[in-house]
Amino acid sequence: MYELIFIAAIALLITNGTSRADDRNTQRSFYDRNGSFAGSSVDHGKDASFYDRNGRFSGSAIRNSDGTTSFYDKSGHFTGSSVDTTQRR
Repeated sequence: MYELIFIAAIALLITNGTSRADDRNTQRSFYDRNGSFAGSSVDHGKDASFYDRNGRFSGSAIRNSDGTTSFYDKSGHFTGSSVDTTQRR
């Protein structure tokens, strides 16, 4: 009986771990108003990296626990922040 519970628990952990890994490292492409490729971002979960059209790193953003997002340039210098204005359901 305990072996069955143990196997089910391991399967559940593997399933949850795999689904979370899919949410991270999601790449998104951006295009300008003419439809030309303008750059991309890679979402790492709590933070994201941004790249220009040539694939060079151009900055990052970190989602903080207080609902704000901090932005940094390619040198790692703080450039600003924003507040989450999405209304809660």
